[in-house]
This record gives sequence, structure tokens and C-alpha cells, in this order.
Amino acid sequence: MKKRLFSVVYMFVLTLVFTSIVSAVKVFNEEKIRTNQRVKLERIILKVLDIPVKEKTSDEALGRIYARRVKGVEVRDKPLYVGYAEDGRTIVGYAFPIGGSGFWGPIYGMVAVDPEAATILGIAFYRHSETPGLGARITEDWFTRQFQGLPLHPIEGDKKIFYLKPEGTGKARDELDAVTGATGTSRAVEAFVNRELDHFLRDLWGSVKKG
Repeated sequence: MKKRLFSVVYMFVLTLVFTSIVSAVKVFNEEKIRTNQRVKLERIILKVLDIPVKEKTSDEALGRIYARRVKGVEVRDKPLYVGYAEDGRTIVGYAFPIGGSGFWGPIYGMVAVDPEAATILGIAFYRHSETPGLGARITEDWFTRQFQGLPLHPIEGDKKIFYLKPEGTGKARDELDAVTGATGTSRAVEAFVNRELDHFLRDLWGSVKKG
């Protein structure tokens, strides 16, 4: 009887110990994951706002730069990130999340516009399910760099803000190079980025200007 009781208590204690360890590891990992996601988002926002951060900058140093140079606000229930110059007062741009359906799944990104919402400062795509080596190339610098300085205007009729054309065929400033071999992804990006930019200009920019 005593041996049976000892076995039950022993197994209970052993189970409790292992459960506690698993729970502690889970909590630690979840906190680490949240921290990594926050740092990744901060780095992306700084990048599209064209606020220089060295690639080897530590997470702690990056957090200090972000806290000094970026302020997060909401405009009509939409997140907006206001970028500031070194003086902490002069606005250098506004960043906001964008997203839409890609060829294989949702694509999430961030775009920033200048203080007058006249041109794009930068754009980045940071989460997607597109094909490696093909659609996934939308994350590469050569692709996103094309958007820098792109003039902005509300979409009127068939006049989009930009078009993605077969590589090397674009003749106008609003004709950018598509990803070769990834027609579906390129069309998806052209559609939802144009839509998101138009929405910002038409529905949110007025509220942003009012402060």
C-alpha cells in the first residue's frame, strides 16, 4: 500500500516538475518571439522612413533610436507611424502598414510617404507565402528601391499610381520592373499597393494633416 502511494506521489511530483518546466520554456519563448517581432517591425518602419540604422545595430540601440525618432498614433482606427528628424520635432514622413492577397497567400508590408504625401519614401514586404526565388523576390532591395521617390496621386479612372511592367520595358516614372517569372505575384502587388495608397490619400490623409 505504501509503495503504491509512494509511486502515485512520485509520478504526481514528476509530472508537476516537467509541466512547470514546459510552461516556463513556453512563457520564455513567447516573450522572446514577441520581442523579436517588435524589433523586426521597428527596423522595418525605420527603413521605410529612410531613418538610417546600421545593419549591426543592437536591438537595444535600435529601440532607443526608434523611441526617439518614431511616434505611433491611430488615424481613424488605423495605425500610423510618424517619423521625426534628429531634432525630434521636424516630421520627415509617415509610415503605415499595407497588405493584400498574393499569388499563394497574404502579403504584408509597410510603406512610408514624405511629409506632404507627394512621394514614396520607402516600401518593404516582410511576410508572405510567395515562391522562393520567384515571387519572394519582392523583398529584395532592387525591387523595393524602385518605389523610392515615386509620385503619389489619387487614382482617377484607369490612371494608377504605378504599373509593374516586364523587366526593362518601362518607359515612364510610374512604370516599374515586375519580378520576372512571377506574373501572379507582380499583379497582386500592383493591385493591392495601388489600392492601399489610394485609400490613404483619399480617406486618411485629410485626417493626418489636421493632426
